[in-house]
Amino acid sequence: MTLSINLAPLDLASVATAEIRPPKIIEFTKSISHMDTFHAATRLLEELKTLNRQKTEASLRIQALELYRKVTHELTHDLEEVYGNTPVPMPLEAKNHAALAEAIWLETGYGYKRALVDLKQKLINFQENKQHSLVMLRIIEALKNEALVNYLTYQLPSDSLWSDLHKVYFHALQLSLEDVEVPDYVNSLHSKTINQVYSQMLLMNLANPQRLSKASIRKMSHYVGSLAKFAQLHGMGLIENPMGVFLIELDSKKPPVPYLKNRNTPNVETDILFVTVEVARHIHQQLKYIQDAKAQSNEPLPTAALEVVDEELLKHLIKYFGVSASRAFSRHEKNQSAELAIGLEAASILFRSTKRAKEETRSYWEIMNISPDGYAIKTADLDNLKILVGELVSIKENEHSAWVVGYIVWLVTKSQQIEAGVKLLAPNAKSVTIKPESQNETLNALLLPPIPALQQPVSLIAEYGYIQAHTIVEMKEANKKSKLKINQLVERTACFDRFEYSLIQDDLS
Repeated sequence: MTLSINLAPLDLASVATAEIRPPKIIEFTKSISHMDTFHAATRLLEELKTLNRQKTEASLRIQALELYRKVTHELTHDLEEVYGNTPVPMPLEAKNHAALAEAIWLETGYGYKRALVDLKQKLINFQENKQHSLVMLRIIEALKNEALVNYLTYQLPSDSLWSDLHKVYFHALQLSLEDVEVPDYVNSLHSKTINQVYSQMLLMNLANPQRLSKASIRKMSHYVGSLAKFAQLHGMGLIENPMGVFLIELDSKKPPVPYLKNRNTPNVETDILFVTVEVARHIHQQLKYIQDAKAQSNEPLPTAALEVVDEELLKHLIKYFGVSASRAFSRHEKNQSAELAIGLEAASILFRSTKRAKEETRSYWEIMNISPDGYAIKTADLDNLKILVGELVSIKENEHSAWVVGYIVWLVTKSQQIEAGVKLLAPNAKSVTIKPESQNETLNALLLPPIPALQQPVSLIAEYGYIQAHTIVEMKEANKKSKLKINQLVERTACFDRFEYSLIQDDLS
């Protein structure tokens, strides 16, 4: 397989000259540190574009890119602080910050790819072997960070990104450089291998980030750095148990696919296997540690303990790294409009009185397909729309149907529309208010009816983190007051908690 990768075109007629003198580059990086983030990142992008479009000796290009590397990471991190926390569709400022971060990583990748092409044309010696390792790792790292921007904006990485990623990794395999240690920075004690960074990229994709909140995507992107060493990459061979085994076609433009879902005959020359069984086992051990710690203390873990990962994220990762998730119900295409009310507050108003519900609390969507447990929907009506993965929604197919309760399980944003998956929770709900005994604030909540066919008891939906299991809550429905004991947590998203409960005292009014 030839190394044909995407490069920025050379502009030999350009008047601008790329700066390659180390003192001048260091001076430049110091000067932009005093600018605001967006301005500084824009200046960095301009320098990278100039460098990538001019002929420069490979070693000098690599030296310049390495000097830009620290400020590149700092600025793209600061840009992420703006676009990495907003609902979709993103406001213009967040969109601009995301586009700038993506462009910086694209240009960083272009620079190292140009250096790789130049190195490939030379005779290989020990020194150039080291340069090859560094350059290929940096390319994969840039592609990984570019993909992270995509995930945080609920976009899918491009075919060209996957193609370049696989081609560069295949080239590393051909040179037997996949396990060479490459320092993070000059004179750094920390190092990585091409295998590790490539595995991080694969794990990020297999985590199904479109099904995670932005906060969880960011946590996951850091967490896979410690998980990559447990993953295995190897050639085709006998597979005793296909669970946690994924096929990678290195001559394709595709992400890895579960081995069980692959329909093509594997090519032993260009296909490899990615095994995540040990990754899932390690995550399971960490989950058990967190659960045991909570059980022993009978108190929720401090926030600092959950900054890297939390229980729900760990459960999510085990689901996708351990056993290939399968669809419970088949989908059926359906072309029909639907109304959506987003959020717990909107649902509380609707189920209290549909007449009081304001028109502006609703948005209008088109149903793409339907199954017994949910919908796939899309909308191009993006004005005044704000939506998050994990957000509670009420959905109504037509004027004669009732409102049903569900929540957003995935999002994909495209240029002029948003697509979303809705998982149904209940065919109806009651609007109530609740107040824990330990608090003075009263908040809206929803009572969901039992669903005997699913062996689902009555449950209570409240704002995320507002109430805890094994506590007493006062509930008010219209003029009726009751006292409830909150039992186990049965479902948690980034926006709400759903608990089973038992009635202690009924009608205290």
